[in-house]
Amino acid sequence: MTRTKLFLIAGFAVSAVAVIVVGVLGMVVRCVAPQPEAQDLPDHALTPEETITEVAPHKEGTVAVRQRLVFEAPPEGGDSVGLWVGSGGLGRNPVNGSRLAMMPVVEELTAVELSTDAGSTRRQPQEAGELDVEVETTREKDFDYPRAHFSLRPKDSEGRAARWEEGRHVVGVDYVLDKVFLTVSGREAIVLPLSVIGAPRATEATHTMIVDTDGPLHCPANNVDFALTDCADDFAQIDNAGTDGTSRMTWREDNDFDHDVVVIDPPENMNARPIHPIERG
Repeated sequence: MTRTKLFLIAGFAVSAVAVIVVGVLGMVVRCVAPQPEAQDLPDHALTPEETITEVAPHKEGTVAVRQRLVFEAPPEGGDSVGLWVGSGGLGRNPVNGSRLAMMPVVEELTAVELSTDAGSTRRQPQEAGELDVEVETTREKDFDYPRAHFSLRPKDSEGRAARWEEGRHVVGVDYVLDKVFLTVSGREAIVLPLSVIGAPRATEATHTMIVDTDGPLHCPANNVDFALTDCADDFAQIDNAGTDGTSRMTWREDNDFDHDVVVIDPPENMNARPIHPIERG
């Protein structure tokens, strides 16, 4: 079993997107009924393109993120699968009107291709090979944080980055986010950026986020005073406090979305101190 690992320096803020974006921070979505989860079917039986994100908050103030992308590569191949993880808008400070933003840090990332054979299921996926991971960093004009793009490609027989072959593929990515335990307007919370990995194909994708919490998922709006709303809008289908102790959110892309993040209550007995969000005039 081989994995590609990379470590980013703490304080380095990153953000996630595909070359042809199927999901980005701040992307717009519309309400969609959740699709039944076929736990024991091979991933290649799932259609259409699908991203599944599992999030587990830790008492030290970090969250572990596991993401799986199931996608179909076009006949001509394609560029890399892309991942951005980065800042998200929290709304405005109700006291002074400044824009609030969080800037997470990726501490560790591993990426592998998973098998689409019949014996490889969601519960017991089999690895098909390591992926080439390239990081490109940029600094966006007029903003005070850097950005990084993770490019994920298969490797050829000589270990060099190659193009995705035609057919169904499954990519698995694991990383840890820091700088996500915040205190905002007197409220301590863990803030999760809505980041998804994206494939080199223009398609309507389904995104599912499963959070290890029995509390509600909150969706603060980007351009209004910070408030922990209950996501009761056209954002997504929400299933809070499921029977397995998790909360689940499912959405597809559309053009009327104004959320960058999802907020959850921190675990009990936190042994870390929350940090303050960034404020911009």
